[in-house]
Amino acid sequence: RDLRSPLFGQPSRAARGDRAPAPPPAGLQQQLEALAESYKEPVGVAITDVERGWTVSAAGEDLYPQQSVSKLWVTLTVLDQVDRGELALDSPVMVWPEDRSVFSQPVTQMIGRLGYPTTVEDLVRRSLIQSDNAANDKLIELAGGVEAVSETLAAKQLADIRIGADEKNLQSTIAGLVWDPKLAGWRFKEAREKLPPLMREAALNAYLADPLDGASPVGIVQALAALKRGELLSP
Repeated sequence: RDLRSPLFGQPSRAARGDRAPAPPPAGLQQQLEALAESYKEPVGVAITDVERGWTVSAAGEDLYPQQSVSKLWVTLTVLDQVDRGELALDSPVMVWPEDRSVFSQPVTQMIGRLGYPTTVEDLVRRSLIQSDNAANDKLIELAGGVEAVSETLAAKQLADIRIGADEKNLQSTIAGLVWDPKLAGWRFKEAREKLPPLMREAALNAYLADPLDGASPVGIVQALAALKRGELLSP
């Protein structure tokens, strides 16, 4: 199997067969364990050295909910498609009333009777900088769905990072609802509040036990390190 990056034939660290990572600073592992313990609840922490390669963690292999952190992997997928020439940052996009999502979604304030004409780059900025859920859901759609994001993560050998669902479906599942476009905006909170408390609690507990958007701290820091080293995207 060819482990080289699809960009410029640059090999990944694994493909280069680099020597074993240098050891981490003395005492850092104990510091992390003490930090995690101080929270008095489940928490994972991980640190990796981008160039030297070592990683230390406390409960770093466990999966935790990402929530809006997952927007990064959606953007990674979109920008990978830009690198491949399948999308362009200035590609025109129309945002329609039916693209409304849940919670924070400032872009929907721009939607008029004829929709909102924008670009891929605008949606990326809104998603990452404003944590805009509607912009993120639209990017997932443009990229080819949640499956396309998962395939990109797998192709780039980024382990223990899930997407699971777009924002509107993820938040509906967590609340104990089934997504319906009629729930967009404030109606979502209204429908959620009408559910029996035990139903909402059961749905939340099921999500926390096996999060659709789960990721491990080690998986995330190693993915960020690969991004920093230029192994995932062009400059």
